Amino acid sequence: MKRKVKIWVGVVLPVIVLGVVVWNILFSTTQIAFVNHQVITLGQIAKSNDNDRIKLSILDVEELDEIGKYDAVLINGMGLRITAEQRAMIQDAADNGVCVITTMATNPANEIISADSLTVAAIKGYLNGGGRRNYRNMLTYIRRNIDGKTIDTEEPDAPVKREQKQFYHIDPSAPEDEEVDFGSVTEYEAFLKKHNLLKANVPRIIITGQMGEPEELVAALERSGNVVYPVRNMQSLIQSHQVDSIRPAAVINMAHGRMGDYIVNYLTRQNIPLFAPLNINRLVDEWEADKMGMNGGFMSQSIVMPEIDGAIRPYALFGHRLDEDGLQQAFAIPERLETFVQTVNNHIALQSKPNSEKRVAIYYYKGPGQNALTAAGMEVTPSLFNLLVRMKNEGYRIENLPASADELNKLIQGQGAVFNAYASGAKADFLKNGNPELISAEEYNKWTAKAVRPAMMADVVALDGEFPGSYISTENGELALPRVDLGNVVLLPQLAAGAGDDDFAIVHGTDAAPPHAYIASYLWAQYGFEADVMIHFGTHGSLEFTPKKQVALSNNDWADILVGAMPHLYIYSIGDVGEGVIAKRRSYATLQSHLTPPFMESNVRGIYKDLCTAIQQYNDLLYADSKPNTDNAALKVKRLTVELGIHRELRLDSLLNVPYTEQEIARIETFAEELANEKVTGELYTMGEPYSAERIRSSVYAMSTDPIAYSMLALDKIRGKATADLEKHKSLFTRNYLNPARELVTRLHSGSMQITDAVICSTAGITMGELNKAREVERSLNAPQDMMARMRTMQTSGQSMGHSKGESKKSGHPSWIPKAGKRPKETRVAEENKPAEMPAKVKAMMGITEYSKEEKELARVIIELERTIRNVGNYKRALENSPEAELASLLNAMNGGYTAPSSGGDPIASPNTIPTGRNLYAVNAEATPSEVAWERGKELAENTIKMYRERHNDSIPRKVSYTLWSGEFVETEGATIAQILYMLGVEPIRDVFGRVTDIRLIPSEQLGRPRIDVVVQTSGQLRDIAASRLFLISRAVEMAAASKNDKYENFVAQSVVDAERTLIERGISPKEAREVSTYRVFGGVNGNYGTGITDMVQSGDRWENSSEIADIYLQNMGAFYGSEKAWEQVQQFALEAALTNTDAVIQPRQSNTWGALSLDHVYEFMGGMNLAVRNVTGKEPDAYMSDYRNRNNMRMQELKEAIGIESRTTIFNPTYIKEKMKGEATAAAGFAEIVQNSYGWNVMKPEAIDDELWNEIYDVYVQDKFDLGVRSFFEQQNPAALQEMTAVMMETARKGMWEASAEQLAAIAKLHTELVEEYKPSCSGAVCNNSELREFIASKSTPEMARQYQQSIQNIREASLSNDKSMVLKREELNEADKVTTIISNTVVAVLAIVAIVALIAVVRRRRKKMEE
Repeated sequence: MKRKVKIWVGVVLPVIVLGVVVWNILFSTTQIAFVNHQVITLGQIAKSNDNDRIKLSILDVEELDEIGKYDAVLINGMGLRITAEQRAMIQDAADNGVCVITTMATNPANEIISADSLTVAAIKGYLNGGGRRNYRNMLTYIRRNIDGKTIDTEEPDAPVKREQKQFYHIDPSAPEDEEVDFGSVTEYEAFLKKHNLLKANVPRIIITGQMGEPEELVAALERSGNVVYPVRNMQSLIQSHQVDSIRPAAVINMAHGRMGDYIVNYLTRQNIPLFAPLNINRLVDEWEADKMGMNGGFMSQSIVMPEIDGAIRPYALFGHRLDEDGLQQAFAIPERLETFVQTVNNHIALQSKPNSEKRVAIYYYKGPGQNALTAAGMEVTPSLFNLLVRMKNEGYRIENLPASADELNKLIQGQGAVFNAYASGAKADFLKNGNPELISAEEYNKWTAKAVRPAMMADVVALDGEFPGSYISTENGELALPRVDLGNVVLLPQLAAGAGDDDFAIVHGTDAAPPHAYIASYLWAQYGFEADVMIHFGTHGSLEFTPKKQVALSNNDWADILVGAMPHLYIYSIGDVGEGVIAKRRSYATLQSHLTPPFMESNVRGIYKDLCTAIQQYNDLLYADSKPNTDNAALKVKRLTVELGIHRELRLDSLLNVPYTEQEIARIETFAEELANEKVTGELYTMGEPYSAERIRSSVYAMSTDPIAYSMLALDKIRGKATADLEKHKSLFTRNYLNPARELVTRLHSGSMQITDAVICSTAGITMGELNKAREVERSLNAPQDMMARMRTMQTSGQSMGHSKGESKKSGHPSWIPKAGKRPKETRVAEENKPAEMPAKVKAMMGITEYSKEEKELARVIIELERTIRNVGNYKRALENSPEAELASLLNAMNGGYTAPSSGGDPIASPNTIPTGRNLYAVNAEATPSEVAWERGKELAENTIKMYRERHNDSIPRKVSYTLWSGEFVETEGATIAQILYMLGVEPIRDVFGRVTDIRLIPSEQLGRPRIDVVVQTSGQLRDIAASRLFLISRAVEMAAASKNDKYENFVAQSVVDAERTLIERGISPKEAREVSTYRVFGGVNGNYGTGITDMVQSGDRWENSSEIADIYLQNMGAFYGSEKAWEQVQQFALEAALTNTDAVIQPRQSNTWGALSLDHVYEFMGGMNLAVRNVTGKEPDAYMSDYRNRNNMRMQELKEAIGIESRTTIFNPTYIKEKMKGEATAAAGFAEIVQNSYGWNVMKPEAIDDELWNEIYDVYVQDKFDLGVRSFFEQQNPAALQEMTAVMMETARKGMWEASAEQLAAIAKLHTELVEEYKPSCSGAVCNNSELREFIASKSTPEMARQYQQSIQNIREASLSNDKSMVLKREELNEADKVTTIISNTVVAVLAIVAIVALIAVVRRRRKKMEE
């Protein structure tokens, strides 16, 4: 029996084994993996797969260690980004028998192929042909000819080029089939008519693009009453004039890249809005949980590039879900589909709805109390008034419009005010007299049930309590919403987006929800007021800066909820494009750009005339042939320098018997020339009102003179004509280049010169051949971007990208299939550590010629000169026409029209930002730093090292801190990123399209210095638009730290060791400390956009020592943003450890519209970092500004020097003050902001602000030293601003940061208390909510004024007990200092009461005892 069993086993087992082997050889499943292919394409391939023995999988680049288990791997090489290790995995699989076929490789290093050429041609043919028939045959081909499974499959057909006609649509009678194609409008409309989809007199919508699954979108648009035309090639549709018979009301582009200038021109001419909904390109649950939303190259192609076409509403619409086989498929997310379709319909409805019926909600921004309406660079109330007048003239139903801007301002201050939490008295008065919109709990709950998920409302309740929350309410529980009712137009203040507690520290892990009042305001606009259009008036508000996703928002993001389906327009300054793109992407705004204030000469040369003359006399002696003694001349320069106080800004000595050196006098000369040539802004811009003729002239000079002068200098340097003296003596540059350039601009501006090529050549001193060569180089450098756009267009339209399609001419075994295919003998790619070289064939196809660095620079200079000369007249016309263009564009957008796109930025640095009235866009982050930015960044990094060496006995900084801001990043194309990389000794690697996809170490010998460590703080705006660049910096740090055998010292490696030691000393585990020791990129916790310290800084009674502020800064800015996996990770002490060894802090400045004193964010970020470094290291770091304002002369500047130049040319310059005094309330508020920021700098970096600066503020604004009528200006335009200025001055003295005299303090206190008495307390930052300051001011006042002053403050802070019964009475809400005082007082009273009671009991007992005796 046993023997029989053995025999059977011996027979059966081999049969089974043989069967398994045969099965595997002949019948087993063919495993096919796809790498980097779009899910939409894979969905079509999956639908075509009718063979259950073919298994399709998506292989992520992070899973390439599993590549060996597949029979075939198809890789889409376009935009593929893989590491050297990942590339090696693919190569090993290819070498070990896996069939790997890479198509469309944009990086030649990724073009890994292990199949023979005929097989590759077949696969490319199938993929290029597209359609289910080709895909089905491709899968069969892979199973038969690659995997060798021939028994259960038939011979596949040859690839066929599918004839994809212009229009397509799913057949309603066969919805599972492939879409039906149509070649003409007539043919397509006949199909629509047959299926009852063609309607008369309804909007017609074109859908194009490839990055969505259009079937559900088409159906939803059709159900909502539209006729929809899905098209494959928008450009050919226009060129063939087929579009003329459609007359679309809107175009929807499921975008992946640009449509191109041709389409932009068409949309502009026809005034058709362009929508670009997003495909989140992953599973919906993953996306909703992701804090980023989208980043990197996919964000670039889905959001950034379409913005350049003027696309609006980057709304996440398409996502992925898993099919029954586990493959991802694209689909329209149902709840988002409904909102998107409603959004499109709402925009289209504006095209036909009469203006008299349109309802418009306009949001403005203002501070609490009597603060003026504010917006960057704009006089807000007159601008708003001009818009309202224009709207009324255009037929909008605007009722009870005040007769003037002043009257409108009074109405807003009365009915549209904002209140601090403590201002109970003011709030009670508003509730009685302010005519608020009362919102019941029932209404609010109905709205939130429609718009807000329950979990999010739970967050609101946890923060703000049950409705109505902490804002103004009636005793019936109704929320009192401030608003100005003008009929069909309503004006609303943007309320505080936070609950307003006194705890400045941000707790990690809490995505702060806005309070009920904030939510109610926007939901009332949507559902209560039923606005047709929402407008945010002026740069900037808070809606776009609510926390959570950076882009591709979901239903869990507040901005997405609060905007809803309302068309949203945002009036934004061209000078603030970095923040503007956040408004576009996070609040779906169509930006409407407006002018900055005009620019003018500082006009201070006369003030420094004697000094300049003395410097010239010194220079004449210095270069005289007889070499006379220069000491007396140098002493004269020194005496004048000290008299003017310039020695303080330049950190020079003031010993009048020791002459300055030649180098020191050269610095003084540069300083004086910069003062004279500084560009300052004039009167704030009022929308709809042109600059004066004089300000147009001065602005054109500012835009044109420097580019011409510096281009001429650059040409002379290239020719060897510029002497070394020019570099040393700024006055020589003014005389030889700046003045002649100014004379040329004068002639051009007057129109007396005809501009020809001959004029260009004569001015530049070049030949016609050199001019043509420069133009040729310029075209060649732009070729990669042009080619990329063409490739995207071809890809979108389904055109062939050049792959062989193969043809079948005979029956039997197809000739195009190799009978015995062979792998190429060598499948290895080039060395991974070398940058990918663009093949000569590709370069030729793209029209690229190689040029040397010198040729490129010469071409750049010539083109810059030509562009400026040709555009002087255009600049003049653009400035003249912009005010009308802005209003016309805004009204056109309110009519559902298209807003043409435009780059943004300071018009001096970026003149192509004018004319205004356009929709701003940013740069492609993936292409940064650009080649020009890289060269400039290297120069600035070397300049930083040189300046530091001069101040520190030739020592090199070990670590430098950089601030990254979005505005600078956009306008310089990543120059600060370039500085950071070069400091580390790392350089970018570019792909064939010029994108920076990788980095490599610069050899130590080539670098010629130690590698210098960095630490980076990023604003939330930069983080949102350029996350991939932050990842690049982190990789650069790790790469530099790991560099071995450097010739020079490696401060990066040393700093990593020091950071690790610090972390371990702080109690972090060694393993975690090692990982965190390389963290260098930090920003706001919980996705916040700022540091959260400005309110604390300005609240001087909430802190005693600046180290308390440093601690809050370290906590609030301690989130790590250097890795996608560890995004927003907070590790205790990580930022503190990263700051060890920091020797310098650097802040970018790219705009002429602001400076270190006029913009609070500078002291917030740069000052915050400076304070934190001082707190961590115990020493004061150097502080430098990266001055990018002149694109032809970028340079580094010490902070104190920058503040000196800014203060001398602005707030202490009578010309500037007089110009600003032509403005109104917002202009007055600007002076107060500068004083507040000076105080902020005093806290953050005391050495930057000295007593002399405060003394000058006192002389100019309290004593009116220039007799300009300063007080009357403030009293007439904005008394609150002068109240704030005087309060801040008193607080600076109280905190011991300014040694003011008794007379100064008495004069300031007198002015402040008089203003409070006459105009009521403004309750701006320092006026009402600082008890210690109030006591200090009272102590410096007369007893009577002190009593009146304190009573005035009390009236604002406390509600009267005699108020109407409909009000909720609240006691004064105390700040922390008041609470402490109250607690102490109450404690004392309680103790005394207890003592009294005990004493009384003792007395009673004693008496009783005596009576008993």
